[in-house]
Amino acid sequence: MRRPVYDLTQPGWVIAVAVAILVAMGLAAICASNTVPVGGRNVSSAVMAGKQAGVAVACLALSILILRIGYMQLARMSYPIFFICLILLLPMIVSKYFGFTFGGLVPESRGAFRSIRLPGFSLQPSEFMKVSYILAMAWYLRFRKNYRTIDGLMLPILFSIIPMVLILFEPDLGTVLLFIPVLFGMLFVAGARIKHLGAIILLGMVVAPFTFMKLHSYQKSRIMAVALQSKTFRAKIEADPEKYAFTGVNKREAQEWEVSSGMQLVRSKAALGSGGVFGQGWGKGTYVEYNFLPDRHNDFVFAIVGHQWGHLGCLLVLGCYVAIVIAGVEIASVTPEPCGRLLAMGVVCLISAQTVINVGMTVGLMPITGMTLPFVSYGGSSLMTNFVATALLISVSQNRPFSLARKPFEWGDRGHSIQS
Repeated sequence: MRRPVYDLTQPGWVIAVAVAILVAMGLAAICASNTVPVGGRNVSSAVMAGKQAGVAVACLALSILILRIGYMQLARMSYPIFFICLILLLPMIVSKYFGFTFGGLVPESRGAFRSIRLPGFSLQPSEFMKVSYILAMAWYLRFRKNYRTIDGLMLPILFSIIPMVLILFEPDLGTVLLFIPVLFGMLFVAGARIKHLGAIILLGMVVAPFTFMKLHSYQKSRIMAVALQSKTFRAKIEADPEKYAFTGVNKREAQEWEVSSGMQLVRSKAALGSGGVFGQGWGKGTYVEYNFLPDRHNDFVFAIVGHQWGHLGCLLVLGCYVAIVIAGVEIASVTPEPCGRLLAMGVVCLISAQTVINVGMTVGLMPITGMTLPFVSYGGSSLMTNFVATALLISVSQNRPFSLARKPFEWGDRGHSIQS
């Protein structure tokens, strides 16, 4: 039975309140960051916070529209939406490899082409691809049984590889990594056999070293940042650089890591640690008053949260994400309609993976991938994508149709094969 738009259901209200807290803390963190270097010039953080607030209002209106339409109507259009998002990725590839920037509409940023610049704002198609991918996968898997066989898994995997490859060419390794947990999470919920998923993961682990060797040096350096935090490991590279040439880090880079490629991570951890339990206070502290921490308004905003509001502020942010995930799992578990159930779990995997990757890289436990923190980091496309994702999640909770058919997914014995 369909509910009114304002009736979000109990888990829906939990999600809405958690999102509101995260957006508010994000705006406060952005506003407190003094001036922020953008495009070679310093921009007032108050101006950026104002723009982010304007985008948040637009996202709220878009979320209300999604709740009014309902997730099922959007799911029926998922294939065309997915195809449009694929087309939007192509200009970035053309600009990257053919040098044609469409009259400056596709600008370069740190050697990457990730956005389309329009009057007054920019769009990042890879962000929108994440939600369209979840919608399309949920629609494809909703009544199928052939993913219970290893051959049947090939089409969903191929379906996933196409956008991943296009985004990797931009390059945007962080966004590519998000597709993997979303894909496996949705396949698992759909009923794919664990031994098949395990075999694919094992194959990926075997292929990963060969893929690593094909990466650019700066990409290798970002991935190796977790290990390079160790002075002992850096000393080994300095002593025998040829032995560790596979890391993409030479002797000089190892010697200067803390003040060159590793500077951002070192300062991120210092900003977090300097906040202590209660923090320096809003707008106070070295890392918000001066430009010591690059990207403190987007990729490394979690470090600023810890710097200003301490461990308590970090726990509040993480608690909001835990609340969204728990509410999302509850929605998925009580939804009998297969598309809604898959969609809900896809959104849960997306938000939880983004959070783990961003917080992990901020504290030095994950490679630096340029991943934003959902609802907190600066960025219109990222904010809009996450608002759309959570609106779809709440819509699933609002629209739980009564199903007379057998249960779409079996949670019992996954070891028995089902014939295609």
